Amino acid sequence: MRLLWLSARRDHCLAGGGAVAAAECDLLSRVSAGSRVHHAHTGTGALALACAAAVPGTVAHELLRGGGGGGCGGGGEAGAELRIAHPQGVMRVHASVGRDADGRHVAHSAGMVRTARYLMVGEVVV
Repeated sequence: MRLLWLSARRDHCLAGGGAVAAAECDLLSRVSAGSRVHHAHTGTGALALACAAAVPGTVAHELLRGGGGGGCGGGGEAGAELRIAHPQGVMRVHASVGRDADGRHVAHSAGMVRTARYLMVGEVVV
């Protein structure tokens, strides 16, 4: 089980130095990884948060409304971007949530863009 902590957007310091202004994010979030807080934010947690933010009545949606955030929770626009601030910066996610024939919320899609980084550099001798 993972825990997720949420806060309305505000200015905050990054773990590696630097800062993020409240205007650069929609929500602040921290997520657990095992028995500690994740060093940045999990992708699956961010996607789940984007879906929750698009559903009226959830904590995420209410924080967006009260915190003046745009994002996919600020009215539940399909596919709108949600900017999640975390200890290493800001990640952008989006989600489209609707209702099925029985009135239950259904996530139609969710996505994010990840940055590329080297995982390994080396030489192969044949």
